[in-house]
Amino acid sequence: MHLPQRVFVGVLVVPMLLASVGTAFRPAAGIEPGHLVFAVREAEIMLAGTASSISERQEVVDAVRELTASHRITDVITPNAGERMPVTPSVAAALLGAVLDQDVADFTGVVHKGHLTASARVADPERAGRLSDALRRAAGGLRVDEDFTTTG
Repeated sequence: MHLPQRVFVGVLVVPMLLASVGTAFRPAAGIEPGHLVFAVREAEIMLAGTASSISERQEVVDAVRELTASHRITDVITPNAGERMPVTPSVAAALLGAVLDQDVADFTGVVHKGHLTASARVADPERAGRLSDALRRAAGGLRVDEDFTTTG
C-alpha cells in the first residue's frame, strides 16, 4: 500500500470504523434498572450495585465524593453489568446526604425496583423520625421502607 492510500485509510476509514463500532456497542435505551446498595459505617461509605457503563459508575462515585471529604469511599459497583443504576447520581447523592446530615454512623440502603429499603441504628426515636423524613424527601418517587433501631 502506497503512502497516499495509507493516509486515506488512516484519516478517513479508521475513524469511521471506530465510530460505527461505538454506535453498535452503546447501551440500548431499554436497559433495565439494576440495584444500588450504599452503606455508612462510621467513617466509610460503601457503594455497590450495577451500572450500565464505567462512566455511569463514575458519575455516582463522583456525586457521593462531593458530599464528604471525611469519609473513605469504597466502590464495588459493577460496570457493564447489563443493568443501569436505578436512580440518577443526584438522587443517590441526595439519599446519602440525608443520612450524613443526620449524623447516622450505621446505615444500609438498597434501591431496587422503585423501592428504597433502609436500615439504621440511631440514637433515639426523634433522630429516627428526622432520618425518615429526610430520606422520604430525598427519595423522590421511590417507595421507602425503613427499619430503624434506636440505641438510646
